[in-house]
Amino acid sequence: MKRKLLILALIPLFAIGCNDLFDTGDFDRTWDGLQLGLFPQSQEVSIEDDGAASVEVQLIGEQQSQDVNVDFSVSGTAEEGVHYNLLTPSPVTIEAGTSTVDIEVELIEDSLGEDESGTLVITLEESSDVELATRLLESVTTITE
Repeated sequence: MKRKLLILALIPLFAIGCNDLFDTGDFDRTWDGLQLGLFPQSQEVSIEDDGAASVEVQLIGEQQSQDVNVDFSVSGTAEEGVHYNLLTPSPVTIEAGTSTVDIEVELIEDSLGEDESGTLVITLEESSDVELATRLLESVTTITE
């Protein structure tokens, strides 16, 4: 009987003593890196309802003391000058002390038929300043009439 009581008393002590061997949770984790990403990853905009679209380039990590230049490319089935006008040329600049900058797109009225749609794909390009977040490299905007 004493042996069983001793075992029962030692089990909680063993569990407490092994706490450092296991995951300490999200609260004790820190990350001191710096990455770039695009938000939102996908969106649908209407030429008639919205008239414009924007994609945010976000600095993930600590704000910088100097400007960060970010190159991007544009592709997709929608054509610049026909379906949209890109109001923000590449590269964009995330100003010192801030975390975001928007890529603005103006949608051209009556450029699509009633049941037509086009896609606008914005992709971050390699930068020597900041690493790119692997899953946040691309934003797809579906344009509808």
